[in-house]
Formats: sequence, structure tokens, C-alpha cells
Amino acid sequence: MIDNPTWTQHYDVNTIVLDHQKRISLVGLLNLLQDTAWIHADHLGWGYEALVEKGTIWVLSRQKLVLREWPVWQDKVTINTWPRRSGAIMALREFEILVGDKKVGECSTSWLVLDWNTRKVQKLDRIMDGIPARTDGVLDITAERIPPRSDLAEIARFEVRNSDLDVNGHVNNTRYAQWVTDTMTTDELARTAIDEYEVNFLAETGVGDTVIIDSEAGTPDASGTLVRQYQGRKTTEEKPAFTARLKLVSR
Repeated sequence: MIDNPTWTQHYDVNTIVLDHQKRISLVGLLNLLQDTAWIHADHLGWGYEALVEKGTIWVLSRQKLVLREWPVWQDKVTINTWPRRSGAIMALREFEILVGDKKVGECSTSWLVLDWNTRKVQKLDRIMDGIPARTDGVLDITAERIPPRSDLAEIARFEVRNSDLDVNGHVNNTRYAQWVTDTMTTDELARTAIDEYEVNFLAETGVGDTVIIDSEAGTPDASGTLVRQYQGRKTTEEKPAFTARLKLVSR
């Protein structure tokens, strides 16, 4: 049993993760969070290779990111992560994001273990034992269910290509965030900041699929804050493969 459930990883905000405004991009930050989770899971003995040996894989099910201040070029970012007490089938992992000593954001995620061949959800106690869990200093936010909606309209289509895939052979979770932000105009990206990003992953997508992105224009409130829902569905299916929500605030 590992005594300290918290893992710390340090990153530079460099050209690999920047957007065109010299801020870390949403996708860049999500990649850093994913990298930190990967490294920590491997350290705990439940990383990618360990699960593959058992015929299983980790998949991200839900995520909620809250970021009050976006790191900029040449900032030093620290990410702390830890497992939180999990249920029978869903493993919870939390993150806090710091620039220097200042906490600028946090993230809550929920993960499932699937059988590699059948893609059926596995009970966690059949795969691993003694998962360390942090009980103090845990986050107040959780990644909740985002119900699909029938009143959204098509705004874009994306064809899944080889570069969209992760090591499990399906579309990387960060690619969905890329599709969502790619539907925004350059002007909107300049005028607003993403204050919160939430996503639920409901079905796999792979090479050859075409994903339709549905959304709404939405109306900002008096402060300029806008909450906008998105969802993506394969052209071959009616049910969405993912649902997502952005909270945008005026810069």
C-alpha cells in the first residue's frame, strides 16, 4: 500500500501546448492532465501495460475542468493528482493546477476499466486491490452526467483520421475538445475565455467514422457569461458518442 496518494508533475508552457494567443490551449492542458494521470497510474502499478496484461484498458468516462486563470507562454505549471475513493466500477481521479504557488484550476475525472476484446465494463475489485485514496483536501467539483438534448443543431462534421487515435485504437479524449473548440470563431476565442469544460464519453469512435457536432448559439447573461452545450454523433448512429459543455466568460 502506497502511503501518499498524491503525485506531482511539472511542465513548461512551451510551443507544444500554446494556442495562437500565447496561452496554453484547452487541448494542450488536457494532454498534460492525461500525461500526469498516465504516469501516476503506472507508478501505482495500474498503468497501461499492467492492465493490458490483464486483458483490460482504462477509458475516461467523464471530466470536468475549472480554470480561473489560463497559464501563458513560459509559465511553469505544476499538476498534483490523486485517486479519490471510488465505486464498484468507476475510478475517480482529481487534479489541481498551479502556476508557481498559485492555484489556477482543478479537474475531476471518472474512469472505467473495459475488457480489451468485448469492451464490457469490469468491476474494479477484479482488476486491482488496495487503490490508495485521498480523503482530505479533495475537490468540491465532480464530473456529472450531461444529458443529451434533442434541440441542438448541426454546426460541423469531422472525419476521424489516424492522427485522432490513442493507444487503445479509438479517438483520443482530447480530440473531442479539439473538435468543440474548432467550431468556435477566431473572434469568439479572442473575446472569451473557457472558464469550465465538461465532457461525457458515451461511445467509441474510430477511423472511418464521420462525427456530426451539434450545438446551440446561446445567449450570454448580463455579465457576458455563456454556457453552451455540444454533442457529437456518428453519421451511422442516432445516439451521441459524447456530450460536452463549455462555460465561456468575457476576457
